[in-house]
Amino acid sequence: MKRWLLLALALALMLPLAFWGWQFATLHTSSGPSPTLARAAKSLYKYDMCAQAYAFPYADASIPFKTDYTFADPFRKTQDTIIPRMLAYNSQTQTINMNVDVVLPQVNTYHLSLTRVHEEDGIFVLLPDQSNHLRRAQIPQFIVASFLHGRLAIVDYTCPQKWIWKEANI
Repeated sequence: MKRWLLLALALALMLPLAFWGWQFATLHTSSGPSPTLARAAKSLYKYDMCAQAYAFPYADASIPFKTDYTFADPFRKTQDTIIPRMLAYNSQTQTINMNVDVVLPQVNTYHLSLTRVHEEDGIFVLLPDQSNHLRRAQIPQFIVASFLHGRLAIVDYTCPQKWIWKEANI
């Protein structure tokens, strides 16, 4: 009799845990597309700029220049943050490799990479809307304005009030 009671108690405890695990797994696997990046060549002189930052190779938190840029999420009632970071400069191709962290507070933090970025390239951050369709602004969120001897990238942010979001054709 004690075995049946112990088995029933174990089953009563395991069912809610299994249900919670299933809910957690489906929540995190069916979240839809993740943000992605797209490049637009020679974008520097096409748009108004609202902010400027400096991206250093392998920058850590002790460097006073921050590239973090926070803006109102067009699809959720929150503030998103994009953080471009210069990784390495290639002197032969005169390009940089970079990482961009995209922080969507209600969703997740994404670590995206982009290679062979030239001076004056604009970078679009494509975001999923509530229907899980990727959308992009009509203008890039930031432009890599210039490199200084491979030690620094100057990042100019376009003005978010001019970002008009539309479905991205990928």
